[in-house]
Amino acid sequence: MSPAPFTWMWLADGRLSLEGRPGARRFGVDARCLDGVAVPDAYVHLCALEDPEARIPFDQPEVQQVRRDAYAWWIPLLGEDLICLSTLSLDAVHYGGAVTVARSPRRFRDDPFARLFPGRVLRSDLFCSVDPPPGPVLERYAGAPWPGGRFPAAAAPDA
Repeated sequence: MSPAPFTWMWLADGRLSLEGRPGARRFGVDARCLDGVAVPDAYVHLCALEDPEARIPFDQPEVQQVRRDAYAWWIPLLGEDLICLSTLSLDAVHYGGAVTVARSPRRFRDDPFARLFPGRVLRSDLFCSVDPPPGPVLERYAGAPWPGGRFPAAAAPDA
C-alpha cells in the first residue's frame, strides 16, 4: 500500500492521467485504487468536472447522502463488477467528484454520485481492484478521499 492515503490524479480534455500538466485539474483519489496491478480497459464512471469552480464542501448534506447511498445500495448493486471507487478530493475540505470503476458500465446510470456532478463513461488502464469498504465508516481521515485513509499509528507510550 502507498504510504499516503491518497495520490494525485489529473483530468484534462476528458482524460485521466497520473501525470500533471498545465491546465489539468488535480484530484486526490484513494491510493489503493492506483496501487497494484491495473485492470486493463476498465470502465470508469467519472462524476467530476474540469471546471475549477466545481466543488462542494465534504460536510454538505448532499455529499454525505451520496456516500450513504453508496454504502446502502450502490456498492451492493455493482456486486462483482466493482473494481474500485473513490471520492475525489480537491483539498482537506472540498469534494470535487467521484470515480466508480467497474468491469461493465451497465449500472452507471444509477450512480448516486452523478446527482452532484454529471457522470461520463471513460475507458482506462489506471485502476486496480480494491475490496469494497466493509462499512459503516462514513467519515474521512485527515482530508483523504473517501473511503480511503487511516488514522496515523499511535506512538508507543514511554516505558
